[in-house]
Amino acid sequence: MGHGPGLLILRLFADHVTGRRDNMKHQAVSRRKFLGLTALAAGGVALSACTPTPAPTAASTGASEQPTQAAVEPSPAGATPAPGLAGEIEYFTYDLGAANASRESIVQAFQEQNPGTKVKLTFLPYGENWDKLAALMAAGSPPDVIYGDFSMLRYALEGQLLDLTEWFNNDPVLTKNELFTMDMRDPVQAMFGTSHLYNLILGTWVPVLYYNADIFAAAGEDVPNEDWTWDDVRVAAKKLVDPAQQQYGMQFGTSLDVLGWLWWQHGATDLWAVPQIFPEKTDFANPIGAQVLSHWYDFGYVDKSAVPFAEMDSYQAYGAAFGAGKCAMAVGGDWDAGWSYREVPFNWGVTFLPTVKKDYEPALNCMVATNSIAKGTKFPEVAWQLARFMSASVEGQAAIGEGAYETPVLKEVAHSDAVLKPEWAKPGYEVRVRAAELPGPMRCPYPLNLNLWEFPSKHIDPTVEKLSTGEIKPEEAVAYLDKEGTPYFAEMKKAMPQIN
Repeated sequence: MGHGPGLLILRLFADHVTGRRDNMKHQAVSRRKFLGLTALAAGGVALSACTPTPAPTAASTGASEQPTQAAVEPSPAGATPAPGLAGEIEYFTYDLGAANASRESIVQAFQEQNPGTKVKLTFLPYGENWDKLAALMAAGSPPDVIYGDFSMLRYALEGQLLDLTEWFNNDPVLTKNELFTMDMRDPVQAMFGTSHLYNLILGTWVPVLYYNADIFAAAGEDVPNEDWTWDDVRVAAKKLVDPAQQQYGMQFGTSLDVLGWLWWQHGATDLWAVPQIFPEKTDFANPIGAQVLSHWYDFGYVDKSAVPFAEMDSYQAYGAAFGAGKCAMAVGGDWDAGWSYREVPFNWGVTFLPTVKKDYEPALNCMVATNSIAKGTKFPEVAWQLARFMSASVEGQAAIGEGAYETPVLKEVAHSDAVLKPEWAKPGYEVRVRAAELPGPMRCPYPLNLNLWEFPSKHIDPTVEKLSTGEIKPEEAVAYLDKEGTPYFAEMKKAMPQIN
């Protein structure tokens, strides 16, 4: 993108940096809050773990001229050291809790295979990491490789990230879609109207339905399965409410996420924010909008089966009522299973998100986990090879799988027993891989705009809460959201510079 009008294009997701952690109150101890509180090599397809690809020139990367590094031909089996690879870089990430070990093992393996390199690992509490990154970017001294998601595109549009397009297109593994569970060119990023790549995907996050198997067994009810619809969930949730035990049937996750997931499940062709990328209006007042918002009204007010929003913060457990064993089902992300629910004191299982329309199951990704490289890195080849090692090598992806925070994208690893059937896994755990491989197009639940969390926190969260208590009806909710949403996004659109 470079500079010019693109320089102002985003404080894209500027609020993603601070707002996400301030707008998760209805999830009690959420994934992001939990992170802030925490301080196998496999054989198979011929994948080179660290084989340098033909690199862009210093002029094309924007980096200072580097010492010549010897080219190494792709190896037909496993990891091959790159003798000419040398330099010290920093890998910058938020604290991943137990999954920090995956990054440590990746760095150790990478350095062992490339003894001329050194990687400094920086873990910071979630939130603090984004503030620190913004300060480092502004000061012109950013870390080399940065872990994040599509919110990193804001820095690409400001000209601060390395354009990875040439590196990617010259790579013999990354360009083979058949080797991965998804399109590694990042279909979310493509929605921004750029054919350039500024990040490299290393894992996926998908929505799923969790269930407390003990609650179902005590009631003599069958547990959810992948054929369940939302109607099936509603029937079960009503049966499993037990006021004497302060037990509920259903728990919804973050409102913005669930709203987007449900929206696409209804067969929509557009998100409620139109267009999804840099929206200029909202369109809630249609049949899909009323049906989607009815979920909170029906479960919360009509059936009294959903955990009340007012009670969410009272549970001193990750995952609120579900994590505390006081709810039969919960809609959430696959990351919950990997490094939190494995420790809960009850039997649980997981399956696909229930369908709205029978036999219609769109691919839903909250986002994709990525690595980006700062344009000012002094060692672009080392930075690229580390990012590639994490995304395209068996060793790197196996470590991602063991960390269980993200789901690996390399099929060789994603389909292995180590990922699908770890010792601690519960029934249905393999759904996190299967859901990531559903036929496209991939649907993202968010409006991709200048301030991701402002409209939801001001209007969507209060609206679904009022729906759940019966203060308003779905028809009133959609009218209100359009009344507030269309002028909000229209005004934001006016301030949007032309995208080059």
